Amino acid sequence: MSDSLHILLCVTVLLLFFSHSRTAEPFFDITDPAFINECIKEHNRYRANVMPAASNMRYMTWDEALAISARAWASNCIFKHNPHLQQPGRMHPTFTPVGENIWAGFPYSKFTVNSAMKLWGDEVKDYSYNSNQCTNVCGHFTQVVWADTYKVGCAAQACPNGVVDTSFSSNPGIIFVCNYATAGNYPGVHPYRNRKSCSDCNGEKCETNLCRNSTRDALKSYNWRPDWDPALFSCGSFCKALLVIRPASILLIFLSVFCLQRYYTKLFVYE
Repeated sequence: MSDSLHILLCVTVLLLFFSHSRTAEPFFDITDPAFINECIKEHNRYRANVMPAASNMRYMTWDEALAISARAWASNCIFKHNPHLQQPGRMHPTFTPVGENIWAGFPYSKFTVNSAMKLWGDEVKDYSYNSNQCTNVCGHFTQVVWADTYKVGCAAQACPNGVVDTSFSSNPGIIFVCNYATAGNYPGVHPYRNRKSCSDCNGEKCETNLCRNSTRDALKSYNWRPDWDPALFSCGSFCKALLVIRPASILLIFLSVFCLQRYYTKLFVYE
C-alpha cells in the first residue's frame, strides 16, 4: 500500500472516530442572535395582529435573565410549569411574578420557533374577547398577547430520553420554554384594551401597531442564574460534552502523531 493510501486511511479513521464522538442531538444557544430574533419576531407578529385591535400593546424585547431561567427549567425535560414562577428572586432578579409558556414535541425535526408558537397562537379560536372566556385551553395565546408584558426569554432543550409527562415520553424530543415579564393571565382581566391601535401608547412611538419605548425596550445584561438551576448541582450537557471531547481530543492527537511517525519516519528528527 502506498504512503498516500496509508495517510488517506489514517485520516478517514480519525474523521470517523471524531464524528462518532459528537452528539447527534440538536443544540440551541440562548445567546444565538438568530434564535433570539426568531423568538422576538414571532411574539411581536402575534401581538401586532390581534383581533379586535389593541390600543396598548407593548413591543416585546429579549431578556437575558428570563432566557437563563427558561434554559434551566427546560433542562429538566419535564412538561410541567416551573414551581418558582411566583417566588421573588427565583426566576428573575427584578421581575416577580414571571409568566411561562411550554411546548414539547418529537421528533427533533418537528421543532421550530414558528411551529411551537403557531400552536400557542392557534388558541385564539378558543378565546372570546367579548366574554374574556376560553372554550378550551387558550392561556398560552393570552400570555403571548398580554399587553403589559414586554420582556421574554426562551430556551429549547433536546431530550434524548424523552420529555416526562407527555404521550411521547419514550421518544427523543424537544421542550421549548418561554418566560415572560411582566406576567400576564390575571383572572377577570382582558389581555389588552380594544380600541384603535396605539391609541393608548401615551406618547410612545407606535410601530406596527405596537407601543415602543427606548428605555423600556433596552437590553440588559445580568450576572445571575437561578439558585435552583440543575446545572449548579450536577454535570450538565456542557460539562458532559467536555468529559467526552477532552479524552477524545487526546486520543485524536495520539493517533495523528502515530500515523505521521509510522509513515513519515524521517519527519521527526532529534539531536
